[in-house]
Amino acid sequence: MDLPALRYLLLAHDFGLRFELLVILLVICFLVFWLTQNIFPSFLFGEDSQYAGYIYNAMGVVFSLVFAFVTVLAWQNYNGVSDAIAKEAGALNNVYRVLSAFPPEVERNGQAKLKTYVNTVIEEEWPLLSKDQFSVKAYKQLLEIEHLAIQIKPQNMGESNAHQQLLSLTLQATELRRSRIYNAHFSLAPPAWIGLISSLMVFLVFSCLFQMKSKRIHVLLIFFLSSTVVGILYFLVLFIHPFLGPMAIGPEPFINLLKLSWIY
Repeated sequence: MDLPALRYLLLAHDFGLRFELLVILLVICFLVFWLTQNIFPSFLFGEDSQYAGYIYNAMGVVFSLVFAFVTVLAWQNYNGVSDAIAKEAGALNNVYRVLSAFPPEVERNGQAKLKTYVNTVIEEEWPLLSKDQFSVKAYKQLLEIEHLAIQIKPQNMGESNAHQQLLSLTLQATELRRSRIYNAHFSLAPPAWIGLISSLMVFLVFSCLFQMKSKRIHVLLIFFLSSTVVGILYFLVLFIHPFLGPMAIGPEPFINLLKLSWIY
């Protein structure tokens, strides 16, 4: 599910994202507040505010449960993608090391292809992940590595054992890459978004329907409520897309392969 508005918000920096969320909620709340207080005063609770307050407290609990459930979904997906990326880099590093069990020409060719592939992932594919896309060039380079591993003909028992390990690691790296590509999107399905947004809007709109003696105090309370909701909503938005926003997962595990693990 693509969400252009949310994608645009996630392009902002840490403070900018929180500010934009606050402005959006305040505009909605104050618009509803002005309409109900001045145009549709018959919708206000008036003398029934005490009983409405009981319902409002219950709504707060329901909203908290919905938000907690949705946040756990997004957070688990984010952590799962992060772990898979670290394992993918680890699998590629193991492939690089196992290649040393074969003749020098095979080792040099395989390691050169691995470096080229990792460099393409860092420079070309990673920026595409934030757009829910992947690099065809990187995919073709990975296929070349797989083909090289398959075509190796072991000459002795040691190379035969290393070849089995190499094939296993190559397939593991391919599966982990596939997982990374498939998870390059917003982690919540449409039903989860509908449940969260509808609960949030009902909760905030309900707070505008109370009739208070001082409108200034009412506006101030709505402001603080919206600020609190933005604080918890901001936490969810940070993890909503693993490759987009202030908490976007970077290619550091792959960069470390080129700068640390593979320079010796």
